[in-house]
Amino acid sequence: MRILNSKDVRALVTMADAVAALREGYRASVAEPALVPARTIISPPGSHAYLGAMPAFGGTARKFTVKVAALHLHEQEAASMHSLVTVQDGATGRFQALIEGNSLTALRTGATAALVTDLLAPADAGTVAIIGSGAQALTQLEAMCAVRPIRRAQIYSRHGANVQAFIQRCAAIKGIECELLAAPSLRHALEGAAIVCTATTSETPLIEADALASRCHINAVGNHTDDSIEVGRSVLDHAFLAVEERAAAIREAGEFNRRAAEIGELLNQATPPAPSGHSVFVSVGTAFQDLCLATLIQQRADQAQAGQLIEFA
Repeated sequence: MRILNSKDVRALVTMADAVAALREGYRASVAEPALVPARTIISPPGSHAYLGAMPAFGGTARKFTVKVAALHLHEQEAASMHSLVTVQDGATGRFQALIEGNSLTALRTGATAALVTDLLAPADAGTVAIIGSGAQALTQLEAMCAVRPIRRAQIYSRHGANVQAFIQRCAAIKGIECELLAAPSLRHALEGAAIVCTATTSETPLIEADALASRCHINAVGNHTDDSIEVGRSVLDHAFLAVEERAAAIREAGEFNRRAAEIGELLNQATPPAPSGHSVFVSVGTAFQDLCLATLIQQRADQAQAGQLIEFA
């Protein structure tokens, strides 16, 4: 079994690789769906800590994967998450890889948003608003630059001091070559943006229709519950909606997702939709995405002899 840390993950798989793997996986899943049960989540009474387990089986390589993630929401500090992903051979059950989960999660979330953006956003979208300043926000910007000619990123965080640190981190990411601007307010960040990415822990909606450009695609990848996400109903009630998997989106982010299109459905349409107003990707994250990316990472690691090889028997 190979143990792969966050540096291994990003050395083995680029954002473009991840988008391509998810595109192939989602397209194939329509004919041969993977086995992806609902995630299991536990939280001690009175706590702001959550432990989730997300198993899956399938894909072209027929693997078993399981992600275990612990999320801690702090009142005075940024939320923290620790996770790992196991990969097992689907025929023998042999453990093949243990992968650091935060880097995989950020990569697959960014790549999935990029895939939907490529299907729904204006082809010439050059300005993106990034709402949030954590790891997910960073890969969202990287992902948008991978599928659209981004010239300008307008970045806003309620923790204003974090924005400059975010901009400095962008300098180390290959592929982020746009102008980076710290927006003084949320409304300033949204002004003129053809793409908006929200990656926050906000428990109340942040984005309303009157602050958006008339044609705009939104990736809502941050905090969500069955009665609140980062995007307000003034947008959701009228926008074209896309989700990873409808049942999961309804269960975890709200009944309004019943009219949303799934990624696999969009990919298998002869002519993808071209929304004339607002479109929203409501992301809840699924184990299928972990399966697609963990399989690719494990295969690349075996080819490159990467990571730490241990005997687990």
